[in-house]
Amino acid sequence: MPVTAQLFPATIDLATDLESPGAHQEQVQVRLPGSGVLPKIDVYFLTDSTGSMGGVIGAVRDRVEEILNRLVNAANSVGADVHFGVGDYKDMEDPQPERFRHQVPLGASPAAATAGIRTWAAAGGGSTGAEGQFYALDQLAQPPGGSIGWRADAKRIVVWIGDMPGHDPICQAVSGLTYDITEHSATTKLQARNIFVLAISTGAAGPTSGLNGDPVPVSGGTVYQSLCGVLGGTAGQGSRVAAATGGTYRDGITPATVVQTIIDLGTAGITTLGNVSLVPDHVIAPFVQVSPAGGYGPFTGAHPDTLDFQLHFPGATSPAGAPVTREIAVEGDVDVVVDGVKTGSTRVKITVPDLAGRYRVQSTLSDLYLQLDDPNWTGDGANVDQNDYTGLEAQHWELVPVSGGGYRIKNCDPARDRYLEVVGMSSADGAEVLTRSDPSGPHKEWLLIPVGSPAGGAPVFRIQNLHTGKVLDIRGGSTERDAPVFQYFYWGDYPTYRQNHNQHWRLERV
Repeated sequence: MPVTAQLFPATIDLATDLESPGAHQEQVQVRLPGSGVLPKIDVYFLTDSTGSMGGVIGAVRDRVEEILNRLVNAANSVGADVHFGVGDYKDMEDPQPERFRHQVPLGASPAAATAGIRTWAAAGGGSTGAEGQFYALDQLAQPPGGSIGWRADAKRIVVWIGDMPGHDPICQAVSGLTYDITEHSATTKLQARNIFVLAISTGAAGPTSGLNGDPVPVSGGTVYQSLCGVLGGTAGQGSRVAAATGGTYRDGITPATVVQTIIDLGTAGITTLGNVSLVPDHVIAPFVQVSPAGGYGPFTGAHPDTLDFQLHFPGATSPAGAPVTREIAVEGDVDVVVDGVKTGSTRVKITVPDLAGRYRVQSTLSDLYLQLDDPNWTGDGANVDQNDYTGLEAQHWELVPVSGGGYRIKNCDPARDRYLEVVGMSSADGAEVLTRSDPSGPHKEWLLIPVGSPAGGAPVFRIQNLHTGKVLDIRGGSTERDAPVFQYFYWGDYPTYRQNHNQHWRLERV
């Protein structure tokens, strides 16, 4: 990660706070350098090279050195190292190697990109008017390090030139891939790779021409239609892809105006900071909200020296004293992200303070409370389930610290001392969780690990057995009364955090 933006403070240390319904506020200032905020910029030129593009391609070839020189100068003006790549595409009825030709991988040599663009030639196009741009864009949306050459820490731009709408969908039978390609799927991949699309539509006036034309009337043809069957898509493809990726769309461009349009859009893409935002990583994201959520920008040319953000940490406070048992903490980064590139970060640590005391333990999924299954039974090995809270001592639990371990969870029913345990020290998913009077053993020790803090609420925990590493769960994810608890592997943070979950619990002091 290129550290080009400084954050103050560089670290934030907090503790979970069960008592406070509010949020800890932390002001974070992002300081941007005068230039070189984005030290690397990748620009890939992609054109439709079917027969109708002859005039536009000829104009670009004739002045390609001027285009690249102007873009190099733009990058120099903002302290950026620019790489160029080149490719073209045709129709899905053209021979397989011509549907998308990746001619020049992104690299530091303008001469190589110049040579690649000078090989562009308008020919072919199949029996349909619609072309295969979504296939080409899908192939371009690679992760860094692939054959396209995107750099991990670079702003990524595609300059896309075309005069017709695209086939949608491009089915597997046509593409030879293992998945269908649609406008939506290609756009989603571009977004995931933080690729900005500058779309230049050169089509003649008409409802079915240009990148924004209606693809359905021009998507026939024997090969495509026989294999894919569906003639789909809607008008407006070019402007939608550009808008969704944070790029720009230009319509009605001619051979006489295409060169200046490439220079103008490319220069703006290189010199503009489209967005500066703070983005928590996946570990710390459930604990913090950022304001302004959408960040700042765009900034063309000059930009502010400093930007102020506010971080809101619900259910958190300044660090308390050290816990009397094993320390549990969550650590992650809040990154400065400029146009998809991480340029700096603040480290956040949230520690769980001493939790010794008595609690109600509430499921965040069902809003029911952990209790002895039968409060009137005083024997050993009592089952545990969830139910409405009625104030019984059998619904209260004491966290008893264990030095170097975690906590024993003791039921507060006065009839007998009973501790929460995994039956038989089993490590199996689905093993029962019940109570016994003997407090010894790591299968009776539990770690309370914070998993998130909802706005306006107390922190949420997973309750993890020290011996097995499995967590307290509700069988079947049930929201019904009397549903028993058991242990299971923790999947509560997959694929994204959810507060209301059968493996997440609130602690309420009594």
